[in-house]
Amino acid sequence: MMDKCGKVQQKVSCVFETEILNEPSNKRQFQGYKVVASDVLKNTALLSDVTRSIATEKLDGTCVFIAEFKGRPWLWARLDRKPNKAGDKRFKQYRSSLQKWEQSSQDLPKPSLEWDMEKDFKQVPEHWIPASDVPIVNGHPQPDQNGHTPGWVPVEKTSRQYCWHASAVDLDRSLGLFMGQGEVVSGAHHLQIRVLPLQSVLGHTAELIGTHINANAYSREIQSRGPYVTFNST
Repeated sequence: MMDKCGKVQQKVSCVFETEILNEPSNKRQFQGYKVVASDVLKNTALLSDVTRSIATEKLDGTCVFIAEFKGRPWLWARLDRKPNKAGDKRFKQYRSSLQKWEQSSQDLPKPSLEWDMEKDFKQVPEHWIPASDVPIVNGHPQPDQNGHTPGWVPVEKTSRQYCWHASAVDLDRSLGLFMGQGEVVSGAHHLQIRVLPLQSVLGHTAELIGTHINANAYSREIQSRGPYVTFNST
């Protein structure tokens, strides 16, 4: 199982080409359009041999990262740097202009947005780090197409905000409770829960799951054991 672990630092892009529908969004208030997936596969997906891939069901939780902090193996929580009120206003104006341009004859130049990295974004905690694949320009981590900069913060053992993160690990002894693929019994695949040293999974991301993570209601059996983390595969 361990050799299949990978660093999933950002969301995987949709494998289908997207379309813009001229109707209000169900997810974002005040957004007057929808972005939906079409039936056409992206060329990048085809080049990645997606037609031979196997779809799997994901246990939904929140992403975490295992990396060193102050010289010790540590658990990091996901924290994206987001635009502040002024930056978000500029970003929405840009998205609105872009939508109108995409629905027009496109004779005029395509709208663009140049972020002010000093003024357009909220402050992040002292030890925040950007995700590994985030581009750095002039020393500043760059936001993605949604205006967010994916990143991580080290989990504080006594923080109420990250109490469920901390309950999945013993940071003093650098141990974590992990779930992964177990043995096949009578043709059925089983999951296995075990304690692993954080040192053995440094540099990997994982999914923190449990009944109190993102309000996900799992079965009683999982409730009695969680929270714990599951590995994201490459």
